[in-house]
Amino acid sequence: MADRFERLRPRTWRGWAGAAAGLAVVAAVGVLATGRGGKAGGGDQPAEQSLTLAPRPFEATVGLAGTVVAGERIDIIAPFDGGVRKLGFEYGAPVTQGQVLAELDAGETAQRRNEAESAYLKAVDAETDAASPGGGPDVTRARRALAGAELSQKDVDRRMQETKGLLDKGLVARTEYDTLAQQQQLQAMAVDAARDDLAQAIRKSRGSGRRVAALDLQNAGTRLNDLNTRLQGAVIRAPEAGIVVRPPSDKADANAGVHVGSTLAKGQLIGSIARPDRLAVAFKLDEADANRVRPGQAVRVTGPGFNGAVLSGHVASVAGEAAPSGPLGAAKATFSARVQIDGMTPEQAAVIRIGMSAEVTIILHRSDAALVLPPAAVQGVLTAAAVKVRDRSGVRQVPVRLGFAAPDGIEVLGGLKPGDTVVWTPPAPPPTPGAPS
Repeated sequence: MADRFERLRPRTWRGWAGAAAGLAVVAAVGVLATGRGGKAGGGDQPAEQSLTLAPRPFEATVGLAGTVVAGERIDIIAPFDGGVRKLGFEYGAPVTQGQVLAELDAGETAQRRNEAESAYLKAVDAETDAASPGGGPDVTRARRALAGAELSQKDVDRRMQETKGLLDKGLVARTEYDTLAQQQQLQAMAVDAARDDLAQAIRKSRGSGRRVAALDLQNAGTRLNDLNTRLQGAVIRAPEAGIVVRPPSDKADANAGVHVGSTLAKGQLIGSIARPDRLAVAFKLDEADANRVRPGQAVRVTGPGFNGAVLSGHVASVAGEAAPSGPLGAAKATFSARVQIDGMTPEQAAVIRIGMSAEVTIILHRSDAALVLPPAAVQGVLTAAAVKVRDRSGVRQVPVRLGFAAPDGIEVLGGLKPGDTVVWTPPAPPPTPGAPS
């Protein structure tokens, strides 16, 4: 069940009878109504009471208990994996803008940054070669290979001509000539392969090869910039003034927070900076109130540590999913909600601290000119409420349509008008124990 310091049962006609059970309502009726003596059958019979309806302010509220939390906050996160070398703050203490909050060990990140710079420089050279008029290093190597193959082919052709002349004169063996002929064929094939390699290198340099080199350079630059940014974040400073709040945690050692020597992961929450003049109140709603409390409703906030201050605000959020409540069926569902406190003065901000208990009064309905009935005056069943009205012709029963209920009465939405006189007889009080009947 939600923490509550007051419960007003259903605020529409469907549940007005629950509010009628409050003794405070009966006391209020005695102030509003004019006593009117009726014929009594005995001395203990309550006197008939009446009330002439007149428009008046009416307010239906629900009260809940919560805890003061940070309203607007800036999360402080670790920029990279590393250990905490120094801390320059304490949780719950104020900090100024630019104050050093923590220094992280950046040894491993610095090494990765150097490797990224090396890869970037290599990518710059590759992209420069790919964009050069000559087509880059692959084309240059292919041209050199082709030139070498053509020179070797010319040498084999020259030797072949010389050996043919010697063979015709009978000065060399036939086998030597045949060997040179075979070398000439192989060298011709090598020249053809070198020409194919050069053509393929040229195609790559003019199309996908240049694009690949440009993408590699872009990726290497992005990684280098990212690591440079992380290294700059090794010294974490407060982006603005405020109070450092512990990161939320369900662990048993949540109060320990971050300390010197802690190992942090990239993106891990170190804490949050909360503005002391922008606070909120977190509380729980049970199933009965979850659909009656809506964002935007006005609230009043008080607390034992507020030095008597009554703050105004509004409902900021109501969770659409129930909070975990242990084993299935162990408890009724509860829903997290938050109230934003508006317009705090510097004096109030200096007194009200995060973690204080607070009492939240949510205004469910407000009317400046409502007709309000005492609960005791309403008769009938849930679907057919009625009251007794006295006029010149006597007392008659009038059906009514009811709205919200509050400790001081039930709002009338239809069936009555200003000036109507409603009459009722309160129920007889229970006999005093031991009194003669």
